[in-house]
Order: sequence, then structure tokens, then C-alpha cells
Amino acid sequence: MVASAVQVPLKIKEDTDLYAFASWFEAAYTKVINGRNRKGSFKKLALGILSNAISGGSLNSVVYEDSEEQYTLKSIIDNYKQSSVLPPELQAAKQKLNETDFAKLVELMEKAKG
Repeated sequence: MVASAVQVPLKIKEDTDLYAFASWFEAAYTKVINGRNRKGSFKKLALGILSNAISGGSLNSVVYEDSEEQYTLKSIIDNYKQSSVLPPELQAAKQKLNETDFAKLVELMEKAKG
């Protein structure tokens, strides 16, 4: 028997909150694999969320995984809320810097404020 799949095209209007979330997700979960940038797959996330909902999973169930990590819906939503609180300059810095460099930047900015 040949395995089959249903194709689900996904179009999201640009002026919606879902589009903003999808754009953020693809940028925030971009990984460098073998020297190439691989964007986070919003389609894969959406399918994980639907599958989780249908199977009765919780917010702490894994809904997305890449070659390195597994992510729960709760952790993804928390990251989104945290990043949307940041001013645009810091959001851009967070996407371009690794976690260590970004933490140093935040620490230096807090030191300059205080």
C-alpha cells in the first residue's frame, strides 16, 4: 500500500495577528544547518497544534521539533509574548544575535539605565 497525504495549502492575510505570529515564528525558529539558514516551518507548527488538539494533548505537549530540540505550544507562545514586548530594535537584535550575545546586550542596556 502506498502512503498518501492530504495537501493543505495555507494562505494568511498579511494584516492579521496570525500572519504576524507566523512571520515571527519563521524568523525566531530559524536554525543554521550545514551552513544554511533553515526557517522555522509554520506549516509544521500548525499541523502539530492541530494534531495535539485532536489527540487531547495539553499546552505542555510537544507540537514542533527541529533537528536539535522539541518545543511545546506553551514555550512557543511564551517566547512570542516576550518578544512582542520588546521594542523593535531589540526584536531585531534578538533575531540576529545568539542567545549569549543578546543576554549581554540586555545586561549592558539595564546597566546603562540604572
